[in-house]
Amino acid sequence: MRRSLFLIGGVVFLAVAALFGFLLYVLLASGDPTYWAGDIAAFEKLDVSNPPPRNAVLFVGDSTVRHWDSLAADMAPITIIRRGFGGAQIAHVTYYIPRIVAPYRPAAIVLIAGEADLSDEGGRRPEDVLDDFKAFVAAVRKAQITAPVYFVSIHPQPMRSSRWLGAKRANALIDAAIRGDPSLHYIDIASVLSNGADKANDDYFRWDGLSLNAKGYALMTARIKAVLLAAGYGQAPGSPLR
Repeated sequence: MRRSLFLIGGVVFLAVAALFGFLLYVLLASGDPTYWAGDIAAFEKLDVSNPPPRNAVLFVGDSTVRHWDSLAADMAPITIIRRGFGGAQIAHVTYYIPRIVAPYRPAAIVLIAGEADLSDEGGRRPEDVLDDFKAFVAAVRKAQITAPVYFVSIHPQPMRSSRWLGAKRANALIDAAIRGDPSLHYIDIASVLSNGADKANDDYFRWDGLSLNAKGYALMTARIKAVLLAAGYGQAPGSPLR
């Protein structure tokens, strides 16, 4: 009996150790943009079998975009392209601009990223997030894409409450940096996903405390869609706003 319990305990210990090692590997490896090469290749394969529309609004970024399955329907009549991958950092999106941004020649770019940047084990600072955003914009312009760029603010998450002050600082830095540039826009989503006490509202998140639920995405839809419609996207060709 004791021997059986010892064996069972050993198996459980090894399983837990293996799981911990795997999670640590993913955490460290996901900081490298090449970690997402498989996701990018899948997008390129999809582009061949199902060519994306021209002059669409490109939503690109992290898992918030990746999990937004209803994005096309939510944004109608705005034509969109959805390209979100894993826990992408802003620098990762920049790295793949030649493959998942430039080929589409988008009418506008909506960037939803930054949450993973401050969760990186490398100890990144809000100032680093600002620098990465500037590098993203510079790379977009270098690719001869003149489309407006909309940065959607980093929002609080129940499971990352300790990171929020840094994220809030990054938001403020980016918001201030883009003022005065008519091609850059800041969309505040953090305020509508908080509970009024500068903390994430649990009602808008799934059980993991990281991913938005249907209510959270509904708020995202309302805020972002209003901005894009006001800018003229989704209007018939030749309308006054276009």
